Amino acid sequence: MSAHPPKLDQAQALLYHARAATPFPSEDGEAYASVPTGIDSRRVLPLRSAAFRDWLTNNFFSEHDTAPSAEAFRAALYTLEARARHGEVPAQRVDYRLGFEGDQFLPSKIFLDLANECGEVIEITSKGWHATDNLQHNFRQDSTTLPIPRPIAGRQSLAAFAALFRLTAENRTRAFAWLVAALRPTGPYPILALTGSSGSGKSVLARALRLLVDPSTAPVQRLPTSDRELRQLAFNNWVLVFDRVHRIPSKIAGPMILIAPHDKTSTLANRTLTIDLPHIDAPRAEAALWSKFEALRPALTAALCDAVSNALSRIRDIEAVHVSRLPDCATWTTAAAPSLGLDSAAIVEAFSNPHSTARSHTSRH
Repeated sequence: MSAHPPKLDQAQALLYHARAATPFPSEDGEAYASVPTGIDSRRVLPLRSAAFRDWLTNNFFSEHDTAPSAEAFRAALYTLEARARHGEVPAQRVDYRLGFEGDQFLPSKIFLDLANECGEVIEITSKGWHATDNLQHNFRQDSTTLPIPRPIAGRQSLAAFAALFRLTAENRTRAFAWLVAALRPTGPYPILALTGSSGSGKSVLARALRLLVDPSTAPVQRLPTSDRELRQLAFNNWVLVFDRVHRIPSKIAGPMILIAPHDKTSTLANRTLTIDLPHIDAPRAEAALWSKFEALRPALTAALCDAVSNALSRIRDIEAVHVSRLPDCATWTTAAAPSLGLDSAAIVEAFSNPHSTARSHTSRH
């Protein structure tokens, strides 16, 4: 009888440790796995991702105190991909940050992934919103994804946001219209173009708006030169923010913010809502501004959830808004208007005229 223990079959051991995961295919044919992170939470990971590799390798190491070989990992991965595509679990929709139930144009529910450690999702209906677990909703996350704070109802948070970032009445309409449109499950989406001279706070406002909808460790980026990189960015982000932009990336259909030079508004496409920011004569310390903003974020999240709920409740009763640009977004924003403190006529003007930016900067909030 041999004195040596039997050689570990690492591929088989990896598959044993992968039993906690549920492989399944997405509707577009990609292989995913649902991985438990707690009693009432999970993560949805592409099988060919660093996150899934780390999860499975860590499980293997916790028992065997060694790393699996690359060959064993490949063999296990091929098996899991076959199980995902040909197993018993049917193809499922996998969303990033925002999901829905029902018709995409008139959904019965909208889901916002908070992407926090508890795996919480905000379920929004025409009757309100509440936090729930993510066990019934497939949301994937990227390595750059950051959590959205759990919403806490608070008064006048939107007005406080407008005051903090010195938005005129017209710019406030455009910023809030873009925000609520970005929480609509289907496009076309307006592109928010932030223009103004150096020192007008364009980048700061862009970061704040993105933090409210789709926070990321890389909130603002340069526009990629290759279509492949642009598509990858769009896949891994719900909102994209590009700085120093002189052209519109035509192949991206999702919510987008472009930080453009002051004299380039005429080159922007007809899909844009333009906010022209005045020069700030007395800049504030950014640390103080971000401290105030962070204190507002939970209430701002709640205010946006209220606006989406209001839109779902009123959308069928709103007469079609007759504007030449983005009529669906204009109707959606009009339905949400009571929660946003916006005037319907101002919304129609914002969507009708892409160049009616606020040239007079005397009426600051």
